[in-house]
Amino acid sequence: MRWNFWTGFIALALLMLGFYLLNPLGPATLDPRARIAGYLPNQVPANSMAPTLQTGDYILSSVWAYVGSEPERGDVVVFVSPVNDVVYVKRIIGLPGDRLAMRDHRVYINNQLLDEPYLHPAPALNAPDRNYGDLTETTIAEGELFMLGDNRRNSADSRLWGSVPRANLIGRVERIWWAEDPQRTGKLR
Repeated sequence: MRWNFWTGFIALALLMLGFYLLNPLGPATLDPRARIAGYLPNQVPANSMAPTLQTGDYILSSVWAYVGSEPERGDVVVFVSPVNDVVYVKRIIGLPGDRLAMRDHRVYINNQLLDEPYLHPAPALNAPDRNYGDLTETTIAEGELFMLGDNRRNSADSRLWGSVPRANLIGRVERIWWAEDPQRTGKLR
């Protein structure tokens, strides 16, 4: 059989379709960029991750990050919310088996204060009926992760909807590829 342009094109299209349908990387999204290429661009919609990520930043997430490895505390990730199928970007704070509590906006893991140099003081969220600063001790279940925004007073996260199933992860944020301040672009710090 002689290979020509159309044969190669059809073979490549079938290969990509197969990769998309089989979903070997396992991201919790139907987006072909993630399922075929292994990377997903997103725009940050709000300041819940400030100062790490700011409204309008364009980020690149790697679906490959958790192929053969597990998420780690401190990873900034893109995931599907367990309550409304919306894609969020937050930081992993609690891992399976952790006993997690919050007192006065400080996180305690297994009764030890978590060092969080990335936090940013912000004005209080306009929600007087919710207490965002305290959380009674809870144990993170196997196969689940506890997510928090860096801008704790302005973030909808696991404090509202509970732990996120590991299967809801799409990928780890690797870099800011565009920001209003060009000095903020590059590998996520």
